[in-house]
Formats: sequence, C-alpha cells, structure tokens
Amino acid sequence: MKVYLIGAGPGDPGLLTMKAAGIIPECDAVVYDDLIPNEVILMAKTSAEKYYVGKRAGKDYTKQPQINSLLLELAKRGLTIARLKGGDPCVFGRGGEEALFLKENGIPFEIIPGISSAIAGPISAGIPPTHRGLAASLKIVTAHEDPSKESGFLDWGLLAKETGTLVFLMGAGRINKISEALTREGMDASTPCAIIQDATLPSQKHLVSTLADMGAEAEKNGIGSPCIIVVGRVAALSRELFGSHNKPLSGRSILITRPAHLSYKTAEAFAAQGARVHIYPLIELKELPFRVDVSVYDMIIFTSQNAVPLFFRSLTEKGQDCRALAGKEIICIGPKTRDVLSTFGIRADKMAEEFRSEGIVSLFEGRDIKGMKICLPRAKDARPFLADELRSRGAMVDEIFVYETAMPENADSRTFLSLAEECDTIVFTSPSGARNAVLLAGDKIDIIRGKRLVAIGPVTANAMEKSGIPASQYAKEYTDEGIIELMKGDVP
Repeated sequence: MKVYLIGAGPGDPGLLTMKAAGIIPECDAVVYDDLIPNEVILMAKTSAEKYYVGKRAGKDYTKQPQINSLLLELAKRGLTIARLKGGDPCVFGRGGEEALFLKENGIPFEIIPGISSAIAGPISAGIPPTHRGLAASLKIVTAHEDPSKESGFLDWGLLAKETGTLVFLMGAGRINKISEALTREGMDASTPCAIIQDATLPSQKHLVSTLADMGAEAEKNGIGSPCIIVVGRVAALSRELFGSHNKPLSGRSILITRPAHLSYKTAEAFAAQGARVHIYPLIELKELPFRVDVSVYDMIIFTSQNAVPLFFRSLTEKGQDCRALAGKEIICIGPKTRDVLSTFGIRADKMAEEFRSEGIVSLFEGRDIKGMKICLPRAKDARPFLADELRSRGAMVDEIFVYETAMPENADSRTFLSLAEECDTIVFTSPSGARNAVLLAGDKIDIIRGKRLVAIGPVTANAMEKSGIPASQYAKEYTDEGIIELMKGDVP
C-alpha cells in the first residue's frame, strides 16, 4: 500500500522522468489528471485500475475532496497507486494538499518531482526563463486568480514592478485581464510577451507580442487552452532561439494501434518527424505455455520480434542461455527481430530481404532442406504459409506457439473512436489489430473508413480489405521507418 504523487511532465511523453517511468508499470491503480499523455497512462500494466479525475475550466470536474476519498479508498484496499499530475505535482498541482491528506490518514506516500511546464514551456518556444543581462529572477504565477478582484494572494502592483520573468500558468481565459492589470499597475505596455499553446507537443504553437497587444494577437491566431504566458524581456529571445517545428509530418495527427510494449518507440519515431501521435493498442500478447528442446533442431526461424524474449525465457527457466543454440542456423524476418535477437547474444545468420513469410521462403530457393528439422516459434494465429511451404520442400517443421494475440482487456469503443476522430491517419501493423478495430467500431465503422488508413505491409493490407477498412497505402519497407517514409510529403 503506497501512493506515488507523480509529476508526469509538461506534455511530451519523452520528458517523463526515468524514476516515474519505472514506478508507473508497478502500480495497481492509476489516478490521472487532464492532459496526461495517453502514452504515459499506457505504461501501466493492463490489469491496473484507471481513474480519470481531470479538471478543465468551464467543464464539470472531479472535486478535490472526491479525489482525496478515492486515493484513500484505493490505498485501504492495499493497492499501490500512481497519482499522475501534469508538470510537477507541487507547482499548482495541489500535490502538497494530497500529501497532507494522506499523511493525516496514515497512508504511505512519496512525491516524484516532474518537469514543470513553467520551465519547459518557455524553453520549448526558445525562451530561457532567466538570461544574463535580461532576467535574474523568475516568478511562476497562477492565472486562475482573477486580476479584477481586489482580494487574493497576488499583489499585482508588485508583479508589475518585476524586472525578471513572469510565467502565468492556466491563463488562456484571462489573457486580457492579466495585460490590463499589469499595465494599470505601471508595467510598460511594450514589454515583450509570449503565449505558448500545447507546449512541448508537436501541435505546439506560440506567438511573441507585447503586453498591450498579446490579447488581440492570441485571439487573431487562435491561441487557446492549455497555454502559458511569459512576460518579460526574455520573451523576445524566441525570435532568435526558436527552432522551427516545420518537420515532414508537421500538422499530421496519427493513431498508433501497436501493442503497448511496442507503441512508445513507434510514437517517438513519428513525433520526431513532427506528427501529433496518439496511442491506442488494439492487440495485446498473451503468453502460451510451451516446451521446446532446442537440441533436436537444425534451424530456428523467428518471424516475430515478440516471440524472441518468450523463447529465450523458456531457455532460462531450464537453466540454459544462448549457448544452447550453438551450431543452429538462425533466420529472422526483419531488422526489428534481428535487433531483439542481438540483445540475447544471437546474431542471425540470415534475414529476409522482404519482411514477411514470402521473404523467408525466398531464402531457400535452390537449397535442399529435405529432412531438416526446423523450429518455428510464433503466434498461434500466424499465417500457415511459411510452415506449409517448408514442409512442401521436405523439411520437418515444428510450429511452437509461444503467444496469441487478443483484444486488450481494457479496450473500449468510446475511447478508441474518440481518438480516431481526433486523427487524420490510423496506422495498422497487424491483421488482428485491423479486425479488432472493426469490432470496437461496430456500427460506427464509418469513423474509421473516413480516415487515411495505412498498413505496415501487404499482409496487413489484405486483412484490412477483408475486414471492410481498406488501406489507402502500405509501406515498401514493412517497418515504422518505412511507414514514415511513405507519409513524408503526403497530404492527408
């Protein structure tokens, strides 16, 4: 029983701390705020209970006493809880309040700091919050306190005299009031200002203006929530230090449907090219019980990166390691599988040039494999093509089913369709993922059909066609990199 009050960072999943990334998968329940990246929530194990308690101005939200009660209830059940908060839990995140509540009720807790958007937001727009000769101090201010009210904790007269940097958080609805309050109290109307929306995300946009004009400029450019307001001379540095976000996939919004354990690297690859990436795994892998005596085989063929760790785990359980494969010919289907094999000390003897079963079969052209004993560790629902072809050439093939694919236990139609509606492109990397998309969509399948549908290769494309959601295209190289190359310069 323990509650971790975790700062989930400013928005970019890559800015989650390593400590937080290590804790989240070990927790039994996740209680998360608004704007927590889906990629972070999906780090939790499939069996973890998940509770959304987000707060957004102008909308119904979970009150703080209700959140406190939920944490107490979960803790009393003996669960380990990840309480995810945007940015840092104690910078306008009410982490201190929750910590005091837990302490008063005898619940063990630990606060895990996070990168605050008050720091990361300005930097993402090319604005150093402090800078020699321009700003020797930084004040972080909540914009939730109405500047037009006389009572409150903020001294607007003192803020107006600030010679350093002011960073206002949660201020989308009060830009004009902040400007008016500061100028009324004597701040120069020409003071540089910046407004940053969706800081650190591929969808980020920002503008640099002046205190007098920032409200009108924000409205003109459609800047809205969530946003950060920077007031001070450092804001002008954005014009010199901001690196353009005009990357090949800028403006694209992509839904990744890979299994959770593979989604993060895929998402990183797309985000690095400027895309706004959402993750919703449409399949999960379920390990199957199996036994294999590798000593009897001449060759082992790996057709999936997912099969490799399961196969080697079985060796470990028998007190063996990669040395048990000495003298065996090892063949793999593609670079991802090759790379996973290398982590277990195995260098594949051959890799298919075309990353599917047909590519492996082509490796045996002109070769006599009659009588060879071949081990094929794979998914239970894998295509029979490879095994059938090898047997037709006289090989003795044992298909070892090490896992099967299934719909994720926590999959729900509403969340999937909501994410699909936000995106212009959905990427499918397996036939089972495509079939599960159709099952989840049900009678709202037109939401899926209305998007640009991309398949990782012809096998997945064929399955999509049969499922009624035909792919518009598939990659020439059946990898994430191949999909990215396909989409570069492609207008949705």
